[in-house]
Amino acid sequence: MMEQENNPEQVERPLIGHLLRERRVSMGFSIDDVVGKIKLSHRQVVALEENDFKALPEIAFLRGFVRSYARLLQMDEQALLAHLPEAQVTQVRTEPNQLETAFPTAKSARRQNVNLLLAALLVVLLIAGFSLWQAKMPHHSVIKPDATLTTTPLPLPALEKSRVPEVPVSSVPVAIPVTTTVPGTVNPVHEMATLRLIFDKECWVEIKDKYGKTLSKQVNLAGSELRLDGDAPFTLVIGHAQAVRLFYKDKPVNLNPYINAGSDVARLTLE
Repeated sequence: MMEQENNPEQVERPLIGHLLRERRVSMGFSIDDVVGKIKLSHRQVVALEENDFKALPEIAFLRGFVRSYARLLQMDEQALLAHLPEAQVTQVRTEPNQLETAFPTAKSARRQNVNLLLAALLVVLLIAGFSLWQAKMPHHSVIKPDATLTTTPLPLPALEKSRVPEVPVSSVPVAIPVTTTVPGTVNPVHEMATLRLIFDKECWVEIKDKYGKTLSKQVNLAGSELRLDGDAPFTLVIGHAQAVRLFYKDKPVNLNPYINAGSDVARLTLE
């Protein structure tokens, strides 16, 4: 009686592979189609359909194979898993594309440990070499980043306001700068100037040298003095000539003979 009770159980177990193969064929899948859709090799699919569980990995992976195959074929995976011979399945060999390859073997673990040890040793050597190189380098003083640099502005001399009253801008530009002396001041430049004009009133003056170059063309303030040098002969046009004292080579020049009575403008040439 015990033999008769065990025989039906032994007959049911091979049906797992048969059911999978019949379902695959009915859906029009080949074994290569199954291999391309789930992570099983051709040999594993054949062993599973032939109920050759000894040629398959241990029970934990075998259950995963059955689940993947059942889902692909749209079958009840729990009904198939219930008939697996868990007690009789033994692990024979594994292939590179099986699921257990995801776990490192003892040999790969040892190799990984050796690689980590070599990497750590290389880091230590690099650090030691850098420290030795830095020790041989000459030391230079370095300014700390948090050091604050302060600058003390140098005192500038106070600028005195000019005592010369503001002069209206002449509509005619001055050709070259000239020396103008304010009354009561000493002009150290051109003390022995060829031409020297002193203005008792505001006067307009134009002076040219022998080349026709304009030496001065400007309005001169009352009380100011104009000194300049150049190449004679000089051509002068002086407005308000009655209020101007002219010196040529430190000798006074009488402007009265050259003054136009109607305009008070003197025109003359000095050799």
